[in-house]
Amino acid sequence: MAAATKKQIQLIYIIGAKCGLVERGNKQDNLHSLIYQLTEKESVSELTEEQAAAVIRRLKSEEESVNAADGEAKAFISEAQIKKIFGLMYELAALSPSTAKVKDRLCGIIQKELGIKVDPRTDIFKGFSERQGAKLIDAIKRYVRQAKRKGAGSGRK
Repeated sequence: MAAATKKQIQLIYIIGAKCGLVERGNKQDNLHSLIYQLTEKESVSELTEEQAAAVIRRLKSEEESVNAADGEAKAFISEAQIKKIFGLMYELAALSPSTAKVKDRLCGIIQKELGIKVDPRTDIFKGFSERQGAKLIDAIKRYVRQAKRKGAGSGRK
């Protein structure tokens, strides 16, 4: 596979900057987190042409959502949402014990429900939108409800 072209790399940085994802000198900024989530590559220079095209498509959709909000900045996941997510995860852990750590289990749920691969050793919510946070909360609530039903069902038999 051919490496990403210079033009593609420039476009990634241009659109990323317009979306507010680029932090100069920080190789773990929101742009690089997005690239890792999509391709599991840690650097823009590691991308193939196809991967770069996928990143550009995603960035363009992010740019459209920023423009659709009449120039307002993209709403990132809030501290309240993060607290709610971890509260639900600990409730799930109590209802349905697992050998996996809560954070590792959460990373699995994020990958399954949102299709985003995150590294549990880093800030797993970096670059998440408010909408993704809401979707994740709803998904974890479903897991908790299922665990409660399974717990209630096993008591009757």
